[in-house]
Amino acid sequence: MKKFFVAIALVAVIAAHAADKAKVACIGDSITYGYGLADRATESYPAQLQKMLDEKFPGQYEVRNFGNSGRGIYLDSMRGSEKRGFRYMNEHKAALEWKPDVVICNLGINDNGEYIKEYTGGRKRGQFVLDYATMLADYVKDGRKPQFYIWTKLAPLAPGQNFYRSPEPFLMQTDLERVARVSHARGIDMQEPLREKMDEILAKDKIHPNAEGARIIAETTFKAMTSPGQEPIDKPETFKTTNPHEVWLCAGQSNMQKGWNEFNAYPAEKERVKKEMARLAKCDIHFWDFNDGSWRRLTPENALRKSAFGVSFAIRRAEATKKSIAMLYVAAGGAPTESFLSEQTMCAIGSDGKPLYPALAAIATNRHRLDQNRDFPCAWVAREYPRRRANKEEAYWWPVSLMYDKGIKRIKDGKVKIDGILWYQGESNATTCVAPDKPTDRDYQLETLRALVSELRGDRKIPFIMMGLPKMNRPWEQYRDVQREVCEETGAIFVDTFAAGLGEMNDVHPRDKAAFADLAAKALK
Repeated sequence: MKKFFVAIALVAVIAAHAADKAKVACIGDSITYGYGLADRATESYPAQLQKMLDEKFPGQYEVRNFGNSGRGIYLDSMRGSEKRGFRYMNEHKAALEWKPDVVICNLGINDNGEYIKEYTGGRKRGQFVLDYATMLADYVKDGRKPQFYIWTKLAPLAPGQNFYRSPEPFLMQTDLERVARVSHARGIDMQEPLREKMDEILAKDKIHPNAEGARIIAETTFKAMTSPGQEPIDKPETFKTTNPHEVWLCAGQSNMQKGWNEFNAYPAEKERVKKEMARLAKCDIHFWDFNDGSWRRLTPENALRKSAFGVSFAIRRAEATKKSIAMLYVAAGGAPTESFLSEQTMCAIGSDGKPLYPALAAIATNRHRLDQNRDFPCAWVAREYPRRRANKEEAYWWPVSLMYDKGIKRIKDGKVKIDGILWYQGESNATTCVAPDKPTDRDYQLETLRALVSELRGDRKIPFIMMGLPKMNRPWEQYRDVQREVCEETGAIFVDTFAAGLGEMNDVHPRDKAAFADLAAKALK
């Protein structure tokens, strides 16, 4: 029932207008208008969207273009001697008079330069959201309740454009999502589909899409309107399980990800796994997998493919507390720390308008994929990224913020009360992974770990267990020192696996995860 939400909504719109065509108003700036296109009547994204809807629903939709170049959200913003806000434009008035059933809006790009003032004291925080929601509310009158679609991730700006590398479009995403929630709109990510071909589909001004770019926008919009499985942005994740005594977020890369079945090759290891599963049989442990959003009570039969380290830690917590334990699992082999951070956190700024995390801001605002992003320091991750991305069976979750979007954000949006965080990651951020292998810049390491603790824990006073990198024949000494330093300054718990003698000199994946779990569990006492 849930997965057909949008399809049913569209059928309702069509049914309500059996005699007349359903009206789709595309409001926005020059990208909607079709600035720079040779033939706006056929090449603009609203024109191409009309064609796609006609092919799917012949004669049932009428799409009109109400774009106006240079327009934005702020009602007091000026463009020369005239107001910039779209709400003051004749196109807005004409769209209102037309009484549309669907409203699609892409505004925000022209508010760069003004939006930053909300963070530096030049504007009241929340003005962007208020002005945007107020404009959309104009369409909800006289009993009319059109379906809204807004771009919650804006089209990318290419190198050479004035606001390329600006943090504003990334900071703005959070407020665009707020607008979607308060206006009951559905969000459209226009960043990712256009970023893939950014250098090919943007005009010389590095901002306006050509006809092919407009086609991608129309296609992305069409999919948002018609694909089953699309949910309203204000639909929270549902977390239902028993009433656990403790809920732990278990996140990281391959040493968090790998299940006990991968450490079951030799007699000694088989015996270790057997003992762990016998202990598990006496515990009440529930496991949430971010890949499919499912809950499962773990048993010796179904737990072997789950996180060996995470499950063993949960066993020890269940034994210590004599209560149920819930695990929120968000992990993928090779995933760098940047994958677990929101773009808003990576682009965070201080009251002076300067980035709090300059290295992370450079990576996020580069706009290029990891393999083309020269600001990203780990060559191995960048080199592996295209191959893994092409293989759906492997770690798709590497790009900046994807682990956040697919896992961490869903947990936050679901308002799940977390009692502790178990973090085992760092191999993809500790070194450049080029010959000769050398540590990444120390300031970069500090930034990533400080941002991580802030992102995952926020202002909650809960345990944050950070597993230090174990012994191995790699230059990890500096990263371990940085891990310890960040833990000391943030109050997180650093687990010194190296001092405990854990790890294997020639294997990045130590097989005895029970020893690591023992150390982590003891660190809480």
